[in-house]
Amino acid sequence: MSEISKTTINLPKDLKKELKKMAIDEDTSLSGLIIKMIEEGMQSRKKPNSDGD
Repeated sequence: MSEISKTTINLPKDLKKELKKMAIDEDTSLSGLIIKMIEEGMQSRKKPNSDGD
């Protein structure tokens, strides 16, 4: 794994609670889940639009 840099974000309590449940269901940590979601979001933004824009 690449070098890690610690950062702090503020999340609504309900969102954090839901993310923690998802992390447990996926047998990972909250940090691991958030990293995965960010990476997935970055990949989807890099894909060219197919709607002709």
